[in-house]
Amino acid sequence: MKGKFLERVVTEAFQLEGINVIYEYFPWKRSYLQVQHGDFDGTFPWNKTKERRGEFYIHKLPLYKDEGVYFHLKNNAFDWNTIDDLKQYKVGVTIGYQHEIIYNKKGITAEPVASEELNFKKILVGRIDVYRTSKIVGYETINNLFNLEEAKRFTHHPKVVEEDDYFILFSRNTSNGKHFSVRFYSGLKQLKASGAYDKIVGEYF
Repeated sequence: MKGKFLERVVTEAFQLEGINVIYEYFPWKRSYLQVQHGDFDGTFPWNKTKERRGEFYIHKLPLYKDEGVYFHLKNNAFDWNTIDDLKQYKVGVTIGYQHEIIYNKKGITAEPVASEELNFKKILVGRIDVYRTSKIVGYETINNLFNLEEAKRFTHHPKVVEEDDYFILFSRNTSNGKHFSVRFYSGLKQLKASGAYDKIVGEYF
């Protein structure tokens, strides 16, 4: 699986509207807050919640649909059926993710860190056993973060935790947030209607 799939979709959708995208990279929580505060126009990928609908402009058509899965090393015989099965493993979680609340309620010990990248680094060196995230985001993070041999050591458990739609969150506190939300929706519709979206997916997956 190759990296930059999502950036490719976002870039090409905006290009259909005559807009060039500039990317900057931050830990997830920081990215969220910076867009919320109006320092940047948008951040992705995020699922849509009632809270986020009130805090951001969110386009109607999903950027993509993905499965939430648990990542681990291939040499780790990780298996689970119910969430209680996770109590026997060292579980990672990113600060600000709803999984942290779920783990606390279920009595699962999870060590929160500031970014997805840190969780994958901890898996590689054995400090945690598993980490839950979007399958696409997970593999993009792995392929961007590690060399080929290190990346090959990772896999995901086939059991899907959930399936969800993901979107760009556009700021309500920049002059362009609403405008870009409308333009991205238009560009993404064109990209999907033309078959170009499916072609991009086929190149990566």
